Amino acid sequence: MAQMAPQQRDSFLAERRVAVLGIAREGSGPLLAPIWFRYEPATTAFTFCMAGSSAKARRLAAAQRATVCVQGEDFPYRYVVAEGPVTVRLLGEETYEQVRAMATRYLGEDAGRHYADQFATPDEVLVTLIPSRWQAEIPGPAAAKPGAAESVAAKPAAARAPDPTGSAGTQA
Repeated sequence: MAQMAPQQRDSFLAERRVAVLGIAREGSGPLLAPIWFRYEPATTAFTFCMAGSSAKARRLAAAQRATVCVQGEDFPYRYVVAEGPVTVRLLGEETYEQVRAMATRYLGEDAGRHYADQFATPDEVLVTLIPSRWQAEIPGPAAAKPGAAESVAAKPAAARAPDPTGSAGTQA
């Protein structure tokens, strides 16, 4: 197993992928949910939107920590797990712009704008996770091959992007 260099990690996270958000719950397993996200390499911040009244937002406000897991499903397999404190902020008048930016990342310009135009959640929040712990790896024998991760990273992201029109949107 090989660790991704920070540049490999940042490039991997720049690709259009759905993450899994994990939030601890007392007395049961973690709350897990697919999410759309943006990643900012300069600050290493993950941001994502959700309804403020959702179970995710309520758990995040209570726990004040979360984990995101982002995986690559093409060979060589890769993944990034980031854990850290979160802030939850009501978007208010920023809702349209934030939702449009996120939807455009996943759906493209026209469909993203259409998605934002139809969006009607009045209590949308922006969650920011700043990782305090990272795990970014290329598991298996392919990790030993020089350039294996780079050859997959060079493949257009749209060619391996998941269908974001299902439950992985900003709602839950």
